Amino acid sequence: MQYFLLVLLFLGLSVFIGKQIPWFSRYRIPPSLTAGIVALAFFTAIPSSKNSDFFLQLKGIPQEFIALVFACFFLQRHEKSEISQRRMAEVFAQTSLIWVSVMGQVVIGLAATILVYKPFFGQPLAFTSVLEAGFAGGHGTAVALGPILAQNGLPAGLEYSLFSATVGLIAGIAGGVWLIERQRHKTRRIVSDEDLVHAQFDVMGLLTSLGLIAAAYWLGLFYKGVFEKEILPRITDPAHLSSFSLPLFAYTLIGGYSVKQLLALSGLSRLINNSSILLLADVFLEIMIFAGIAIIDVRLLGEGLIPLLSLFALGFGWNLFCHFWLRPRILHSAYSFELGLINFGMLNGTSATGLMLLKMVDPKFQTPAAKVFAESSAITQPFIAGGILTLATPYIVSRLSPAFSVLLYSGLLAVWLVLGLAAGKRIRHR
Repeated sequence: MQYFLLVLLFLGLSVFIGKQIPWFSRYRIPPSLTAGIVALAFFTAIPSSKNSDFFLQLKGIPQEFIALVFACFFLQRHEKSEISQRRMAEVFAQTSLIWVSVMGQVVIGLAATILVYKPFFGQPLAFTSVLEAGFAGGHGTAVALGPILAQNGLPAGLEYSLFSATVGLIAGIAGGVWLIERQRHKTRRIVSDEDLVHAQFDVMGLLTSLGLIAAAYWLGLFYKGVFEKEILPRITDPAHLSSFSLPLFAYTLIGGYSVKQLLALSGLSRLINNSSILLLADVFLEIMIFAGIAIIDVRLLGEGLIPLLSLFALGFGWNLFCHFWLRPRILHSAYSFELGLINFGMLNGTSATGLMLLKMVDPKFQTPAAKVFAESSAITQPFIAGGILTLATPYIVSRLSPAFSVLLYSGLLAVWLVLGLAAGKRIRHR
């Protein structure tokens, strides 16, 4: 408990100091980013500190807290609402753009790995996933994908992915602010804290949400034990299971869905408070990002620094291309720039970064940009930028031929590009 409280102290100090620095306060630099970088510098400068109990506790935080974050995903209650045909078309166009953007990151990583990083730097094909894991996925996906990358020939996969997510977060904030400044004459001013609507805290609702998340977490632990210790040994050769273990977050995701369905069947869905769950998920994510950055082993990054930095440069260039060239051709709406800001933040870090950028130009969410993004996320998130396909990519590229892998991901990109351009044309001519 003392080490967990120490983490909270560091994050609290980071928030306080950030508010005293105008630049940090103006652009809302995440406290987890600044505190994590400071902790990383400390542990790197004093290697002996990595033997401390505090550092050992930090190493266990990402795996535990990503399980809590994933438990929140399927626990939220989804309200049914009427959506106009034009809104449906805009959501589909947005979905297409996200698929194209993320598949582009995968194709860039795959092509660069096949042509350069594998033959000249000895990186395995699983290196393909590092760009998407960090940029489109963020720190949560980086932690989730780390063990999978290690299983597919990339022992430093966790460090590479966390570094990717950290660079992506910085690039997303800096690049997004530059985009806003570039089009300042078309947007509203950067907002101050007084412009933002602050959440109203309901202690009982918060405690109820904590209880539901805890139930989802423990159900996930139960599912993991039953599946891996009872079911799998009966259906396959136990000798093949020595190194098999799905990460806990995969089970807490199911645990969250189970809790939601149990509440629905018992008529207690009203206990689910989406605002509280999202708030807690954000807190868990901040703690996880801090710990994830702090435990990065810089020595491992040194071995792949040139491939990593060049890959990030390619990925950032692709994201700019998506914003300036693809977005105007697919997103034909009055709020195309606002929606593009969310996408840019998400593709370079996290959805939270994108929403932060949106608040700088649309503080009261007067445009439908946030709603369209949320509605499209229900279609994209289960598969890419941290979804099933993201987690499966290291296995796919490591076990299939390079040519087939390129064909598969290029084909997905091409299909969604055609669909997106067609959707954009339909919206423009309405």
